[in-house]
Amino acid sequence: MRDFRLTRRQFLARTAGCGAALATFAAVADAPPAWLSPDLIRRGLLRPPGALGEPEFLARCIRCQRCAEVCETNAIRYAPASLGRSVHTPFLVPEEAACDLCLECGAACPTGALRPLAAPSEARMGTAVVDKRLCVSHNGTGVCGACFTICPLKGKAITQGSRNAPEVHVESCAGCGLCEEACIVRDPKDGRAIRVRSERRWDA
Repeated sequence: MRDFRLTRRQFLARTAGCGAALATFAAVADAPPAWLSPDLIRRGLLRPPGALGEPEFLARCIRCQRCAEVCETNAIRYAPASLGRSVHTPFLVPEEAACDLCLECGAACPTGALRPLAAPSEARMGTAVVDKRLCVSHNGTGVCGACFTICPLKGKAITQGSRNAPEVHVESCAGCGLCEEACIVRDPKDGRAIRVRSERRWDA
């Protein structure tokens, strides 16, 4: 009969091998899924208006898609199965479709994962950031003002300086992304001259 008992050296060697395999698996599991671009990862995860803090949001969201059903701008999309705990939860990519702050998604949410908001000024989805290298009003190559014109909180979230150069006021910015969607700059490497960023991180 074959002896399947391990010597102490064999046991330690196999245990070390399992540990290395588990470490490799953990690293792969924590890595962002392939469909996420490096730029999207850097910008953070943008949830619809009224979203609770990420841990509680994930616990409450039942992936019912009611928020997307009432979104008239089709801004709300759903994370694919490769995104781990965030699978099928709602998020936005403003440069493709921005939120118009209608706030219908919060009213439609049955679990409170998205809180109902009384006014657009209450939304805090992220913060618009101006790249002054790309903005034509800032770098002197033109005069624009598209972001200011489209902003639903103009005069508070965005103000203008000389040549219509935009300045974002973090304390008032809702992070809706309408400014990003309207931006006339389409740099092939860096994208729009104004982009919304979020402190929420993509969790694979």
